Amino acid sequence: MPDPQTEPNGTPSPRAALGLCHRCIAGMLGRLETLATELSLPAPGAPDAGLVDRARALVAEIDEALRVHMDDEEADIFPALLAACDAPARRAQAFELVSQLLVEHRELAELWHALRIPLLALGGGVAVAFPGGTAADFLLRLRAHLEREDGELADLMGVIDAGKSRTIAVSIAHRHEEACPRVGRCPLK
Repeated sequence: MPDPQTEPNGTPSPRAALGLCHRCIAGMLGRLETLATELSLPAPGAPDAGLVDRARALVAEIDEALRVHMDDEEADIFPALLAACDAPARRAQAFELVSQLLVEHRELAELWHALRIPLLALGGGVAVAFPGGTAADFLLRLRAHLEREDGELADLMGVIDAGKSRTIAVSIAHRHEEACPRVGRCPLK
């Protein structure tokens, strides 16, 4: 019996690729949470070089990971899922889930934008007030979003046929391979 985590050619299945991306983003969120905790402590003067480097690197990684994550779903997974649902009840369920996830993508992008501006300033060595509440909201909401996709979305993806799954898996793998050089290392593997 074939491994449900991989396609016959060894490419991860779309569900496995999505899960791998989610685990990678979760690691970035852990580093963001640590950085946010450090930034909430009062510190005199300009931020130290280590903090500056970490802020700059984290912004680049999260920018790329969120872009790739949303492209994976919006360009490949969501359209395939909606097209594969034949039964009216399943189609309605998929449409409702995809609609809600798309709204969450936009809301998360707005939160990230509000958070990345002070992180970029810090990454440039400028001491700025860090929006701890925005960071906490972003972390909470993105973690809940990923958990929902790992459950509800992954379950619904079972309706996508094997041929389309292979096409999606290859597209996702290609997108992730292209993303790695842009941040100097591969945050998505």
